[in-house]
Amino acid sequence: MEPTVRRTVVETARYWWIVLLVGVAFVIFGTVMLFDVKVGAQAVGIIVGAFLIFDGLVELISGGRGGGSRAVAVILGLILAAGGVVVIVWPGVTFWVIAVVLGITMIVGAIGRVVASIWLRDGGWGLRLALGVVEGVVGVAILVWPRQTAYVILLLIGCYAILSGIIQIVLAFEIKRGPTAVVIDEISGPGGTTPAF
Repeated sequence: MEPTVRRTVVETARYWWIVLLVGVAFVIFGTVMLFDVKVGAQAVGIIVGAFLIFDGLVELISGGRGGGSRAVAVILGLILAAGGVVVIVWPGVTFWVIAVVLGITMIVGAIGRVVASIWLRDGGWGLRLALGVVEGVVGVAILVWPRQTAYVILLLIGCYAILSGIIQIVLAFEIKRGPTAVVIDEISGPGGTTPAF
């Protein structure tokens, strides 16, 4: 293995514990999300809100300096910062809005799919028609029960966080093992067999 690659592997392996901590944090966050959705929603709201506020401040400070409109940058920065505050203060409303937008999007998509399948009547039009009908029914259900949809979205975020955390924990130990694997690879030689002495 080339010295540069070997050095990179060794340098990266020093920070394996950061990946481990991030993985553990994801697992804890996902578990909290599954068992206490309200606390999880507040945590997501704080993270997303803080990001929006930071992005808004960056836009306010540096926007328009690269030749763009300063007024547009200020307006955008204020909107982003205000959105961040809203997300932090009312995280439940944020997920409700996401659910409503999802429902409307699915209904519009369903209408387009149904109209296109009936209009074109080419190969597989019946399947597209059925998919459009199902998509429309799901979209209506989401609009009728947006709170339940928001709850399901939060549960899915929790499941994703746990799965992502587990993968990062495994990855952390792989990173830690990196220098050892390099040494074994160099001793084994080409083809993975230990050279005879």
